[in-house]
Amino acid sequence: MGNDLVPNAKMLMADADRERVVARLHAAVAEGRITLTEFEERMAAVLAARTFGEVTPYVADLPPVPVVSSRQGPITVRGASLRREGRWPVPALMQIEAHGSGVRLDYSQAVIASPVVEVEVKLHGSGTKLILPEGCTVDLTGLSLHGASARARGISSEPVPGRTHFVVHGVAHGSGVKASYPRPPRRWHWYWPFGRRRNPELTAR
Repeated sequence: MGNDLVPNAKMLMADADRERVVARLHAAVAEGRITLTEFEERMAAVLAARTFGEVTPYVADLPPVPVVSSRQGPITVRGASLRREGRWPVPALMQIEAHGSGVRLDYSQAVIASPVVEVEVKLHGSGTKLILPEGCTVDLTGLSLHGASARARGISSEPVPGRTHFVVHGVAHGSGVKASYPRPPRRWHWYWPFGRRRNPELTAR
């Protein structure tokens, strides 16, 4: 790996240094060089590392290409739907422009490396739903609403240590933005429609 990510093995890392290495791992996933499972393992080790030497084993097998930006977008959808769900790598900044479309971003099982995730939107007659991991927070105050709505019921807008904080900003015309936690699984109750069944032997007596 190039010396741009690991300049000195004994040098202490700053948070910005760890974020640059994680961004390279994000790129490796997008390129198909490592799997999501490998990404999670390497990312956990990188975030826990104190020196550059500790992260060397996790980037040594990656080619010395420039680190790609952790920004994704802009993504434009017109009269269609945009969905992200399951285990997908989340960029630190995602830009979305939607016209007459539906956007659903499910972060509940996603791989999130950044402590703050920004979603910049330009919405026209579109609905956007964000499903956040339990305990995460979201700030929707940066949205400029024009005949639109934004709500995050039951979710704090203040950052919580150790939890990802989501920031949604941009402009929405005739659109709706909603943030929520995953729905709990439904419980099914079965009832015998004719009351309790009688034992025929007891009835005969």
